[in-house]
Amino acid sequence: MARALLTVQNLSPAGMWPTLTAANATGHMFDNTEPRPTFLLVRNAHTAPVTITIPSTFTRDGLPLTSRVVSVPNATDRLIGPINGDNHNQLSGADAGRTFIDYSLVTAITVAVLRA
Repeated sequence: MARALLTVQNLSPAGMWPTLTAANATGHMFDNTEPRPTFLLVRNAHTAPVTITIPSTFTRDGLPLTSRVVSVPNATDRLIGPINGDNHNQLSGADAGRTFIDYSLVTAITVAVLRA
């Protein structure tokens, strides 16, 4: 199974309620080429914490930026970001311009990508 593509949801001055999507066992990805701030909302309804990893593809002077790793405690929500495409987007191939998301577990985990 391949990574699933998440639809980026735009925040609105009038307000909005994001549509949450179940975490995918092989991870997610989203288009992240817009210059506006982008965030990942994670809802953990599991009885254990989940680790979210956003791999980095950025290097400077031959030194790689470490991946962003965030622990979301059980029975909580966490807003992660902003997620900068320059640091996290895939650089080439069919997924160029997309940011990857990996999960340590997927049961009872839902997510949404939000853009300001």
